[in-house]
Amino acid sequence: MKNKLVVVPRMKSLIKEAPGFAKKELANYKLDILAKCGFGCRYCSSNTGNYLRINRKKFAACAEEQLGKPVTPTDNPSLMMVWPEVAKQLAEELENKPQSYGEGETLMFSMLTDGFSPSLVEEGITRAVLELVLKKTSFRIRVLTKNAVVGNPEWVEFFAEHKDRFIVGLSTGSLDDDWSRKMELGTSSPSKRFQALSNLQRARIPTFAMLCPVLPDMLDNESIEKMVDLINPALVEHIWAEPYNDRLNWKLVQSSYPKNSSAYKWFTRVYGEKNAPLWSMYATHLYQRILSKAKQEGWQSKLRFLLYEDKVTIADSYQFRGLEGVLLQSKSNTDGLSKYALFSEFQQNPSPLVEFEIPELGLTVSV
Repeated sequence: MKNKLVVVPRMKSLIKEAPGFAKKELANYKLDILAKCGFGCRYCSSNTGNYLRINRKKFAACAEEQLGKPVTPTDNPSLMMVWPEVAKQLAEELENKPQSYGEGETLMFSMLTDGFSPSLVEEGITRAVLELVLKKTSFRIRVLTKNAVVGNPEWVEFFAEHKDRFIVGLSTGSLDDDWSRKMELGTSSPSKRFQALSNLQRARIPTFAMLCPVLPDMLDNESIEKMVDLINPALVEHIWAEPYNDRLNWKLVQSSYPKNSSAYKWFTRVYGEKNAPLWSMYATHLYQRILSKAKQEGWQSKLRFLLYEDKVTIADSYQFRGLEGVLLQSKSNTDGLSKYALFSEFQQNPSPLVEFEIPELGLTVSV
């Protein structure tokens, strides 16, 4: 995918607090270095997020002036919006900061965009920005990308020189390279991302896993278990996983599947026919499958399952009792507890599930 580049007015500051990612336990601060990244993931929430929505008219005018016609990310996923002289701006922003700035904190690179968008990497902007953060701050830098270039020798060497400062992850929610070509436009294929992660791990560079979003077809056969194996759970610090949540783009995501497929029909039932219990069942089953594998292999303490609990039925809620490996993401009450009674109860009185066998029926029952 060849990007259409548009220069737009930059943000006043680049490094900001990130309460949304703090809730996910990913980072307390974030650094984005462009307005809209060079990848066109059709499920991406950034295209309909507050930043692009608030600046929609202004950025559309920039696109019309520079490209000859108004273009939005929704209209054209190849659109990439960049800020001018971003490395220079960051240098000025950090000029008067003490070297201790960021000590004990994690900085997300990046939160809403991909700082390893190909043109930024090729122009040396990504490298220049990361070197500034290394030199001028004490942040630990959490790199999240869909670009397998991070597993190439030059980048592995760069990260290896600063193992105490970097932790690197590649976001992947599918095993299907063909599906990815239709849905994650311009990104490296899932297979290349898994290989890049393995390359980083062989070099003993700290890594994490981001299985997001995991689409419903990954529950077919043993796909989710195979994907978990590919991230090498024993070698990552933590594993984040999240089901697909409708972000006003479900029809785009549905279109990546054949019309006669079970996945295509699932989207029609869940979003077209508003069958909310079916989504709840999928999210619950996904959690159970990952947690079961984690317990079998002894890495359940690494799991961070991101759950919007407002979408979970009362019946399915009991499967999350104990909240083992679960981070609740729905808007909470002022006291920090979930607005949803059962989940609030689980937060206050955690009690893990007790499992027992019924040999006559060949079942394991959780109560």
